[in-house]
Amino acid sequence: MPDKPARRIIRLFPDYGHLWPLWENSTAEHPTKYTMEPADFGLSPALTARLRAWYDAWEAEKLHVSGWSSPDAENAWRAEGAKIAEQLRDEVEAFADVEYDV
Repeated sequence: MPDKPARRIIRLFPDYGHLWPLWENSTAEHPTKYTMEPADFGLSPALTARLRAWYDAWEAEKLHVSGWSSPDAENAWRAEGAKIAEQLRDEVEAFADVEYDV
């Protein structure tokens, strides 16, 4: 009986220089480009829009310069990220697990 392929792991976190907060390491069974985009996973337009808004909110804070504008802004952003991670898990559950890394 052939071995079942390892589940893919999608990591969710923003980083400067990449406009989508999606990352995936290559495996022998599934080589990737590491810095991923919603289309790479066939994500819905609704989730794609949420990812874009979430990243843009993070980028607008200019954290590398001054940190979060307020604890409320940071808490709201993190809460939205957790909700996005759940929606992402739902959309990729057939082939991948999701790690929310913030």
